[in-house]
Amino acid sequence: MDFSIDIAEFPSAVHAGIYSIARNIIPARRSLIYIDDAAMRASCEAYLGFYVEMLSDMYDHPDAYSLPALALENYLGGKKQNGMKQKFPSKTKNIIALTRNAARGYVHLLCLLGQKGEVDRDTLIISPEGRAEVAKRTKTPVSPLSLETRLEALKRVGLTEKNGGFVSEKYPHMFPAMRALTLKAEKLSGFNFHAFITADFRNLGLNHRASHEDYFDALIAPQREAAYALHNIALENGLRPVIDRGKFYKVDYKYKGAEVMMLSTEGDCASQLEVRLTCAYGWDDQSLINQRLGEEPKAFQKEVLRHVWRCDACSTSHLGRFVTLLGKRQRVCGGGSIAFRWHNPADGDVIMIEKLIGIRRALIDELKAAK
Repeated sequence: MDFSIDIAEFPSAVHAGIYSIARNIIPARRSLIYIDDAAMRASCEAYLGFYVEMLSDMYDHPDAYSLPALALENYLGGKKQNGMKQKFPSKTKNIIALTRNAARGYVHLLCLLGQKGEVDRDTLIISPEGRAEVAKRTKTPVSPLSLETRLEALKRVGLTEKNGGFVSEKYPHMFPAMRALTLKAEKLSGFNFHAFITADFRNLGLNHRASHEDYFDALIAPQREAAYALHNIALENGLRPVIDRGKFYKVDYKYKGAEVMMLSTEGDCASQLEVRLTCAYGWDDQSLINQRLGEEPKAFQKEVLRHVWRCDACSTSHLGRFVTLLGKRQRVCGGGSIAFRWHNPADGDVIMIEKLIGIRRALIDELKAAK
């Protein structure tokens, strides 16, 4: 599989997930800018080669990796995913979790091996106790394949177990770089593990933050162009981009400290750009946004109502809250906030979003002045 090709349609959600992981790998020209040591740089390049080859083979042969390709599609049987989430929340979300974590389970395994192993020239040595712990942590409810099953699959790309350790036939020098990344990722979560998933070697010895380019450049062309257009519109309107180390693939845009817009590339494939635009928090005087939108043409109001950020049963513990917008009762997410959402916005959507940014700015100015 050539992950440089822009793809928007996939054989399954599992394939889309693999594609997304590969597209979000930080390119070597960016991730290696701080690596001056020649041996470590060569190791980084070797690990990147192995990592991409593993994902490519996994995409082309998911059955060889025991991945549940088509599990979600067969379960849905042509029905809408959000509808099934609302009707059968626990069962649907369990199957979504299995699908979403299918390829990630192998990434977790590489991280665990690096954490528990020691590099001895071209071998990653691991103790029996370390191997037992890796085996225990590899098989989880959302990624239920055993260590033995995974290691058998990884032989396809030359990673084999030998004499109490692991060797790579094609990329023998990969282990120092792989282990260096894993030593930063003490837990299989958080920013440092995110850096491991994206093979971001800027994280070695540096407390760096991801940039909007890291997120936007991984998108396919139409969504990438829309993301940069909205980013530039935000800057022109005095919004400040903020990237939280705990929010991966998301860029928040704030005005005078208040949330205005969020661009998210967190979807299960690189053809997913989500835009959320907040016009009123749950605690704001929501009559203000109703009054302001009520002054707009009916066609604009109708389009606004099409994009309300409605609750789609994202949690089994709640089904959103009700608000009234332009005289219509809406069940919304976000603690009762009035916000709007677009998936893969087109040119007309970008124009509409820009207008709503202006409305939100004016309301923030009014609310700030009233305090």
